[in-house]
Amino acid sequence: MKKPLLFFVLFLLLAGCQEKQDQAGLDKFSGTQLMVWNRHLSEIIVRDIFTPPVASRIYTYPNIAAYEALLPAHPEFVSLAGQLNELQPVPKPDPTKEIYSPVSSIIAFATVGKKMILDEARMQGYEDEYLAEIRKIGIRKEVLDNSIAYGRQVGEHILAWAQQDGYKETRALTRHYISNKPDIWAPTAPDYMPAVEPHWQMMRPFVMDSAAACKPYVPAAFDTLTSSDFYQQAMETYNIVRNIDAEKTLIAQFWDDNPNVSYTKGHVTYYKQKLTPPGHWLAITNTAIRERDLSLIEAAETYVMVTTALADGFISCWDSKFRYNTIRPDTYIERYIDPNWDPILQTPPFPEYPSGHSVISAAAATVLTHQFGDAFAFSDSAQVAIGLPVRKFNSFHEAALEAGESRIYGGIHFRPACENGTLQGNAVGSMVVSKLKTRKAQHTASVD
Repeated sequence: MKKPLLFFVLFLLLAGCQEKQDQAGLDKFSGTQLMVWNRHLSEIIVRDIFTPPVASRIYTYPNIAAYEALLPAHPEFVSLAGQLNELQPVPKPDPTKEIYSPVSSIIAFATVGKKMILDEARMQGYEDEYLAEIRKIGIRKEVLDNSIAYGRQVGEHILAWAQQDGYKETRALTRHYISNKPDIWAPTAPDYMPAVEPHWQMMRPFVMDSAAACKPYVPAAFDTLTSSDFYQQAMETYNIVRNIDAEKTLIAQFWDDNPNVSYTKGHVTYYKQKLTPPGHWLAITNTAIRERDLSLIEAAETYVMVTTALADGFISCWDSKFRYNTIRPDTYIERYIDPNWDPILQTPPFPEYPSGHSVISAAAATVLTHQFGDAFAFSDSAQVAIGLPVRKFNSFHEAALEAGESRIYGGIHFRPACENGTLQGNAVGSMVVSKLKTRKAQHTASVD
């Protein structure tokens, strides 16, 4: 056998022995993975019982990491560095090493997610299952190793940035001071818990220039005179609850999203865990992404926009809550109208004005409307797991308005907190849309 022919045969033999990569199988599998991983994160947040503001932070950083890790394969999209407050340029992959960006994206998500939660072992288990499935489909070992390494690098970069957002500092601050003044918030039945996250306004926003960038209207002045605006808004909530029908009760329960509701039987108190408000809106986002069959990069873009709006919405809302420190309907009505009155829902442990669910729902709806359009009809099945039926909406803003109204039906807010909270959330969402550019064409236009 001649040498050239021998070398050719050896080449064919070696090529046959090389690992093959099922690109089509990998791409099909990877397209829905961010939905899966956001559901994983929701499950862990419910189990770990994080408060709604903290949950919004937990959702945001992993999704930013996932988006940034995809960018090397998508030059038409731009980095969030220089757009999100204090985020420095993300490391680029070694051009001499082949990577598969979807794997890098999920590993970046998991790397950040593990450090944001308590149950790291569960997140690690999800990562192990994911990588086992990737290997089963077929991917070259060198490509997989390179992809994992780059995902870790991006994740560590985002974690270093997250460490500077003020979260650790807020853990060490004193609890909210409770006063005996009649016009301010006081802990409510049945648990009389201290205020949740009274220093959240000190967190670094993602897009807003400051926590006070989107302040709501000043609430009505406290008053006990029956002719006053404050008394009249309390009477409205009081009468709605007294005369509530089945549909309004269902709406209140559907949007309750209290992550840790207590129940007492005799001398025993137990708790049930549920989705937080940001978890509910992530479920709605999942539905929209699935219905439009978005690509992985388009899904990552959507998650970044929504989670950023949710996180800044909580920072903005909590800045207002603890500035005005408004009394809750439960306290006011029992003192000045009817001592035997009870709300439908368990009152959350923080001041009344503005309504947090109204703010973050409007912020998320504004961003989702920007992404999917004004007339995006959808079915919300987020609460099927706790025995509530699917609700249908003609638009995201319709859902957000119902979320706000639900707080009045539940007896935990006065109307101005919901209506003005919706306006505040719209402002936050609009700021995210106007300042955060993900496409190269958008970014160029904004610079010009």
